[in-house]
Amino acid sequence: MTPLVSVAITTFNLERWLPRALDSVFTQITDFPFEIVISDDASTDDTLQVARAYQERYPDVIRVLERSKNAGMCRNYYDAFEQCRGKFIGWLDADDYWTDPRKLAIQVETLESDASISACCHLVRWVSSDGEVKREIYPSIAPGRYGLAEILHHNFVPSPSVMFRSGLHRQLPPWYFDIGPTTDWPLWVLAALSGDIVLLDRVMADYMLTPKSNFMSKGAQFWHVQDARFYDHIESIVPSKWHRLVRAEKGRRHESMAYLLRQQGDFNGSREAALKAFLSPSLMDNGRSKTKALLASVFYSRRKYALHQR
Repeated sequence: MTPLVSVAITTFNLERWLPRALDSVFTQITDFPFEIVISDDASTDDTLQVARAYQERYPDVIRVLERSKNAGMCRNYYDAFEQCRGKFIGWLDADDYWTDPRKLAIQVETLESDASISACCHLVRWVSSDGEVKREIYPSIAPGRYGLAEILHHNFVPSPSVMFRSGLHRQLPPWYFDIGPTTDWPLWVLAALSGDIVLLDRVMADYMLTPKSNFMSKGAQFWHVQDARFYDHIESIVPSKWHRLVRAEKGRRHESMAYLLRQQGDFNGSREAALKAFLSPSLMDNGRSKTKALLASVFYSRRKYALHQR
């Protein structure tokens, strides 16, 4: 039977967490068939053995994609989506898990009710690897329907919460494979170009924060840099009327970089980032704050230089 929903699970060295993710899928209460596609990126631990064991238990539901060498995060996601046969795709990283047995049914009902909805997401909790709840509700924006402006402003879609229409990934441009770990944001931009993104007012998944995760281990500066790279690329797939917004958001990220670098004592780096923020599309865009950032960076850079000359 052809599944209505495909659950795409990507793995890399997640043997400890994969069983919990899979079990959370099998707790789903649905009146439609679903499948699970596990795409493993050449794990060096026992992740693949765990996946195979579950496949043996559920041979009609689970398919496992294996690799002989690492392909990278973005390619692994893309290949998982490409193997999905369902009308809708649910995204679940192997270290996250679903907490509401009605999640899939609710999201299918939402998408089936309105063809103008391209993607459906919901609220999640942030949970540490030892089970401590770090944040009760994310994102902090109000539930409702959103379009391109909001998703260009920031990525408010938690990956374990989303369900989208199959085939969306085939619109991704070639540069998608070069911007990891920003794996999901370009997809939501594409979704907003063809319809709305609905954020449901219901907590139905836990997003896990681990010491080795990209979110927890890299720090704010890393993510400001990644966001700026995203904005460098995203102009190529959005209409020109949105380019000023994209550049203004990129300027805000550079402004944040300038502040953090100044706090770290990297005054030259801070000055370069502040200048990039200042040169964002219009002097009227965040003019006061970015001018302040540039002046502060120049002041501390010159001060450091003067001290070295003494």
